[in-house]
Amino acid sequence: MTRPAEPRVVARFTLCLLIGLAASGSEACRPKPKLEESAPKAASETKEGSALGTITGSVRLAPGATLPSYRAEDMERNVLQHIKGGTFPETCTPPKQSDRTPVLEGPDGKLIGVMVAASEFSQPIKRPRKVFDIVIKDCRLSPRMVVGQMGDMINLKNEVQFPFMPTYGANAYNETLTPGQSKALQLDKAGVDNVLCGFTAPCGRTDVVVVRHPVFAVTDETGNFKIEDFPADETVRISAWHPLFQDASVSVKVARGETKNVEFVLTPAPPPPPAANPEPAPAEAPKKK
Repeated sequence: MTRPAEPRVVARFTLCLLIGLAASGSEACRPKPKLEESAPKAASETKEGSALGTITGSVRLAPGATLPSYRAEDMERNVLQHIKGGTFPETCTPPKQSDRTPVLEGPDGKLIGVMVAASEFSQPIKRPRKVFDIVIKDCRLSPRMVVGQMGDMINLKNEVQFPFMPTYGANAYNETLTPGQSKALQLDKAGVDNVLCGFTAPCGRTDVVVVRHPVFAVTDETGNFKIEDFPADETVRISAWHPLFQDASVSVKVARGETKNVEFVLTPAPPPPPAANPEPAPAEAPKKK
């Protein structure tokens, strides 16, 4: 009997396909050489009149499942090891549990803020560079997920009367963003990272996924998505994914000019294992006799 793949292995496998790491020679994806076929061809190979279609659809939560949340420690960048847990500014509404729940359910049960992306296709798809705004409002980053293509930009904006220190990537340069100020950053590396704040105050979290092609979407406030310029006349893998969920994938083939609808059901991913070296609990004061 064939043993089923572990959920984390399957998720990594799908993520490698989506962001195109297989073609980049990443250690995480190198054992799967067939994935090289999923990388788009060079721009010089683009042919006029490429066959394109459209994919629409929605994503729902698996029956009986509850929406997963990030841990409190996953919501703030620890800039200095001896300073933990910045103070939430009084100018904003108090923090809530929902701040740590990045994917929400719409009125009809569809999931908001989930990435849907294609892989394993051969047609080169091009589009102009885009700029995605990530704004701090009410001391919270919005939107909670951004998906972009390599070469796109994110523009961090602070619309709160309080200085924040947002960073993109674990090794990013820390720079204070004063009220009304913005900072543009290029998405120059495929993979998954996040925007977090630290030191001055927390500001929520935005997950950023960078892929090597533009065939993707994020479910909107209604829980629906639409991918135009979808490769036609070939079987393409399309997946729904979020860091807190196990991925769901289907294979679809659309004809030139055709629109097909795809529905996904997502299951929350297993929680991460506890830290290998947890901090020791504080010693209790000796009881007085």
